[in-house]
This record gives sequence, C-alpha cells and structure tokens, in this order.
Amino acid sequence: MKPGPNSKTILVVDDKPANISVITSILNTSYKTKVALNGDKALLLVSGPDRPNLILLDVMMPGMDGYEVCRRLKSNPDTADIPVIFLTARTEPLDEEKGFAVGAVDYIHKPFSAPIVLARVNTHLALQDSLRAAREATAKTDALLHCLLPKVAADEIQEIGTVIPRRHEDVAVLFCDVIGFTAYCDTHEPEDVLSQLDVLFLSFEQILAEHGLEKIKTIGDGFMAAAGLLVKIDNPLEAAVRCALQMAQTPHHGETDWAVRIGVHYGPVVSGIIGQERYQFDIWGDTVNVASRLTGIEGEPGGVMVTASVWDRLAETFRGETRGDVHIKGKGIVSAFQVLGERI
Repeated sequence: MKPGPNSKTILVVDDKPANISVITSILNTSYKTKVALNGDKALLLVSGPDRPNLILLDVMMPGMDGYEVCRRLKSNPDTADIPVIFLTARTEPLDEEKGFAVGAVDYIHKPFSAPIVLARVNTHLALQDSLRAAREATAKTDALLHCLLPKVAADEIQEIGTVIPRRHEDVAVLFCDVIGFTAYCDTHEPEDVLSQLDVLFLSFEQILAEHGLEKIKTIGDGFMAAAGLLVKIDNPLEAAVRCALQMAQTPHHGETDWAVRIGVHYGPVVSGIIGQERYQFDIWGDTVNVASRLTGIEGEPGGVMVTASVWDRLAETFRGETRGDVHIKGKGIVSAFQVLGERI
C-alpha cells in the first residue's frame, strides 16, 4: 500500500545508501520520503516550501556531521520546529546527551528494527501534531483575550495570570449613552437592534483609536472609555473631550434616530479584573460615577457634558456654555457645563 497524497513526509539523511534503503522500505507504506546523502543536501531540501514533517538524521557523516546539521536546523526559525531523530550505532550516554543538547528529540540505534523505527516516528509525529494544536489553541485564546481586554491588561494576564489592581490618579473617563435605544428595541427585531448598535459602537472604537483612548466596556447601550489609564498620552482630559465631541457629532449611518449623550470627568480611578471564569476588566471610583451620571443632563446636540471643575481646565481651549446647577446622585448639586467645540 502506498502513502496517500496527504501523508506526512520524512526526510532520511545518511551517507550510506544501504541504510537509506532499509529506512525508506520501512516507511514507504505509511509516509512519503525524501533522502539526502549528506548534510548540505539535507539543509537544501528543508529550505524549500515542501518541508518534511520529521527528519531521521545520521550522526556520523563525512564533512558536516549530524550534530552540526541539527544545530543549523534548530537555529533557523523556519525549521526549528521540525523534530529530528538521530540514527546512530553509538550507544554511549555522552553521545546521546550531546544529541539532545543540540535539539534532537530521540535516537534510533543501528541495526534498525522496523517496529522501533515506526513506533518512534509515529510517536513524535503525533506529539508534533499535539504541540501544533496546543499552539493554535493558545493563539486563539490570546487573540480573544486581546479582543475582550485592553492590550496592557491582556499582556499582564498572559505574563502573570492576573491584572494587579492599581490606583490611577489622572484619568479622563468618557461615558456615552444612546438616546432612543430602548424605544427602538421595543419596535424592531433583535437582529436589527444588534446590527445597528454594532455599527454605532464600531464607529466609536475607530474614533477612540484616533485619539488614543482605551475602550473599557459596553453596558447595554452604554459605552465607556478612558484616557491616560493603562496607556499614557499627553493631556488625557483634552484627548477625551476631543474624542467625545467627535463621537457626539458623527452621524449614525443607519435607519435609527438615535442620538448620544456623553459625559467626561477627570480624576482618580481604581482598575482591575473581576471574575474568574469570565474575565472583565473594569474601573471604579467617583470619577467613573460622575462621568456616567453626566449623561443624564440634557443639552445641545453634539455637545459633551462636564462639571465646573473640569470646565476650568478646558475653558482656554474649548467653547462651552453653562447648564446651571444640576443634581447628581451621590454628589448633590453640581454646576455643569456643556463643551460645544474647540476655540478657533
């Protein structure tokens, strides 16, 4: 029986044609084989696009010996993952230690036993498949983690398994609420609701990236982001306000009549991860609460709501108007301003 078109390829490297004949006769029923009579030819064969899945490599060859061939294979990122099994008549422990030190995964001793050759080859090919599947699964997990969390938080989870809770002193928190969303939900199909919200939030994410803000999370139709939290930027407050103005003034290209109300506040926050089965990165503190509650103040379309203390930091750069004294839950009466745009 000949190997099928999807069979794996074994490269046999030995300077003795008789040894190559024996090995290939053992492998040819299950695998495709390539052969090389010296190390130079072996390295040439593995440099092409059709790389072998495993290499059976003689140790003692004239010119470049098997140890040097293995070293070169393992030093090349394109071939480093190909398993190498040494073929040798030498059985001294020091010889085997040297082979493992240069990157071999196993030894097959001469004279060759067909069952042993097949068992070793099958085992290491199966192990290679398992390692590849594990790497692919890890890559998918890492990609999902970076989709769900800010990059710095995802990187920290990969390195130490968690995100260390931290206090950040000078953070601008942006909170956006979609006006008209609830009524739209009541009169439209779920697929349409999610599609329209996805379009809106995707546009928000693109605007955040332009201004250097980090998306923290969405809560229903609420959207929260921060400036100067995990990634340091110049003047996070002004960056957040510019971002918020662009978000508020960007038309939603859909079939809705949604508008947005955005609040921005500035101050300390605490950040960290909650949950074990489902990671959620979040931020807490009075700065977050005020930013969220500012979205409840009605104002001119396209404006961004801030408190008087924040407006004092913005007045020289931005245009705005007072919204008077308003009641904010947990803060009492607060003087509010609406930022309308930058000064020309």
